[in-house]
Amino acid sequence: MYSEDEKNKLMEELKEMESLKVDTGDEGKILQNDLIDFIVNGNGDKEDLIFRIELFTYAFKLFSRKEVKFEKNQFFVYLNDSILDFEKIDLIKKDLDKFELVIEAVKDNGEVLINLNFTYHY
Repeated sequence: MYSEDEKNKLMEELKEMESLKVDTGDEGKILQNDLIDFIVNGNGDKEDLIFRIELFTYAFKLFSRKEVKFEKNQFFVYLNDSILDFEKIDLIKKDLDKFELVIEAVKDNGEVLINLNFTYHY
């Protein structure tokens, strides 16, 4: 999924983020606007958006087990966890408030894990 260089870069950025409190500033709203522009108009770089979504969720210490997937007016974040902190989800929902969020529990390799399914209705 990721090259060794990409993994190392992500780990460095993760270490930087772990030293910070959850404060994404305006990034959540900027990301939301860019996601909507991509979904509605096809503008933007899909790989860049995937990377930004993963960084955004990493800020909340929510780690992905596989790459974010886009499908029409939706995107899916596949978390590597089975327990969610409501406060973190609430903060994400506030930043991505134009998206409907569905939290889905799935069985993956014998473990129950969580997917975050975001849908933009237009």
